[in-house]
This record gives sequence, C-alpha cells and structure tokens, in this order.
Amino acid sequence: MTTKGEIIIFLYVYEAGIILGIIMCGLTYLFLRKIEDRTQFLLLFSLGILILVFSILVIGGFEGMPYGVLSLGVLTLAVLYFFLNRYSLGRKILFIGVPLIIALHILFVFINQVDYRVVDKERLMDDETGNYIEKIEKDTSIVGYKKFKGGEGEDFLLISMGGERKGNTIEVLEVKEDSEKTIIRIRTSYNKNPEPNPYIAVALTRIKSKVVILDTDGTNYGDGLFD
Repeated sequence: MTTKGEIIIFLYVYEAGIILGIIMCGLTYLFLRKIEDRTQFLLLFSLGILILVFSILVIGGFEGMPYGVLSLGVLTLAVLYFFLNRYSLGRKILFIGVPLIIALHILFVFINQVDYRVVDKERLMDDETGNYIEKIEKDTSIVGYKKFKGGEGEDFLLISMGGERKGNTIEVLEVKEDSEKTIIRIRTSYNKNPEPNPYIAVALTRIKSKVVILDTDGTNYGDGLFD
C-alpha cells in the first residue's frame, strides 16, 4: 500500500522532473541560441522517454519508479513547452509561473513540516516515564498517548495500543499538523512483540494542543485522554 508520505515524495520527484526540463531549456538556449522550438520540444520529449526507458529496462521494479516519475515531469514540461512557448504570455507562465508554483509548494510543505524521531526505548529510563510504562503494562486497557518533557528542546509522546494489539509493533509513517492539531499516522503489524501493551515514543519539535493518532487500518488511538 502506498502511504501518503510516499505520494508526497513522488510529487517532489515529479516536480524535480519539471525543473530538470526547464534547466535543459536554459542550457540549450545558452549554447544553441538559434535552436528551433520544434527541436527543443523533441529534445525535451526524447529526454523524458530515455529516462522512462532507463527506469523500466535498466532498473526495473519498484526501484525504477522514482525515475519513471521523474520522466513524467520532463514529459509534462515538454507538452507545456509545445503549447505555451509560441506565446509571449505562455513563455512567462512556463519559465516563471511554473517554477514559482513549485517553489511555493516546497516552501509551504517546509513551513508545515514537523520534525520527529522515534525514541529508543532504552533511553526511557527516567522515573516519570518508567512509572507510566509500568502502568500501561499492568493496565492493558490504556490506549492513547501521554506527553512527556524530553531533552534537547523536544517533547515526546508515548503512544500505547492496548492489550488487543499484543504481539504488534508500531511504525511511524508521517507526522503533520494543521491549525489545531498534530496528526501522527502509524502502521501496526504483527511480529510477536512481547510487550503486553505495545507502545512507541515519538519526539517532536512541536506539539499542538490536540493530537490525533491514526492507524492505516482506520483505528484512531485517541485524542490525549491521559495527558
């Protein structure tokens, strides 16, 4: 199953393909100022096809997918060039508007990105955290999260799944936020985890007043009942 995080990465690669096409246009104009529009289009289109063939025949499989997405970006730029470059306004849209939109998208994602890391359980040795871990191991009905004060300017959330998920481990797929809440997307999978109440600790650079924890199976692990 493709996660939302993977989709975002593919979108970045697609945008990189568009930028690659724009760079190629700039280089050909720099060294071949009298190049015809038709020739420029064919060069862009050929570059996209070559990358696509490389992704399928040379790399292949899932590993080749990023190159395939990159080729789609180049081919998109080729098509845009074919239809827009003949007009003065079209050239401005192509070489100013498109890069500006991509730059704004990257800036938007960067501003709204929350840095996080999974905390090594061996480091959860302080009394407060240790007492809480003992509590959720004895009372496996506790499902949700509790916020703790961490070091280095990072707070962390200790998330527990409950006894019904015994044997499962937890993987963090994505952390994002909106104006009101921090949203953590996780994936649980069975692999004989011995913990009676499976848990994970996630350190974040910032945490909103409300936290939503969503599993890929649709389960919502609470909105902070124990914080």
